[in-house]
Amino acid sequence: MKTVKKCMMALLVLVTLSAAFGYFYFDQKFTPEKNYLIVKNQSGKIPISWQGIDKNAMLLPIHFEGDNSIYYLQFDTGSPYTVLYKNSAKKIKQITATNKTGKAIFFVGLTKVSSKKFKIIDNGETFNPRDSIKVIGTLGSDILENRKTFINFKKNFVTFNLSRQPLGVENHSFDFSFKKRKILIRGILNGNEENFLYDSGTSAYELLTNKEIWNTLKTAHSKIKIEKANSWQNILTTHSAESNCQISFNQKSLPIQTVTYVDGFSKTQYLLMKFSGMTGMLGNKFFLRSSIYLDCSAKKIMIE
Repeated sequence: MKTVKKCMMALLVLVTLSAAFGYFYFDQKFTPEKNYLIVKNQSGKIPISWQGIDKNAMLLPIHFEGDNSIYYLQFDTGSPYTVLYKNSAKKIKQITATNKTGKAIFFVGLTKVSSKKFKIIDNGETFNPRDSIKVIGTLGSDILENRKTFINFKKNFVTFNLSRQPLGVENHSFDFSFKKRKILIRGILNGNEENFLYDSGTSAYELLTNKEIWNTLKTAHSKIKIEKANSWQNILTTHSAESNCQISFNQKSLPIQTVTYVDGFSKTQYLLMKFSGMTGMLGNKFFLRSSIYLDCSAKKIMIE
């Protein structure tokens, strides 16, 4: 009997240690590096440009001193870093780039953004000088950290680095999490409180989730739309269906008209969802009739 108890105790200790190891491993794995951005001045209203009819990417204009060209960054709150594309960076003399990092100063509206450690990635693409929209990288959630931001989808603009919160926010804001520079919002779906990641990089989708949840949210006889999508040079297969559900945020309810699941996600992406407790990712399409105010220092959000 004592032997059985000892074995049970040893097994319990092993399971506890494994769980603790797993927690610390994934906590470390998904923790971004220090934020190296230096951000000055309120931006004013920055117009949003959309890529494609389906609004596949949310593009914001930027410029460099001494260069009359307008360039664009994809605004991607799912990326913890602002990233510049290697081949594009080579064509802009205001960017001093090595293989993995770069030094630059640019302006998004009136906001001055500088760093000696911009991440440089080789996505295999470059822009043509004659292109009307020259996309040279990604503006990540590091620009949001410890700052106030207003995204107005209804009027198609973004304002960064607000000096004060807009009028009326106090009575309508609620808590959210910005752990690891991820925007995690609690909402009520089908009577249950769930966690949702706002990822503006999944721009053309309303709610991305796993197949099991997708099956519970889609309408019974919905036609399934299957498409190929490109995510950071990975080809994914999306399955979209109609839905008549809604998510409530602090008494503000928004409808889910289309729900999607993806084939081709990496194991790391699935582990990130499980580790963070996410039900799914909300893209820009979900908020197109709304506006979002984010205070990433006070961890307060307003959706209206």
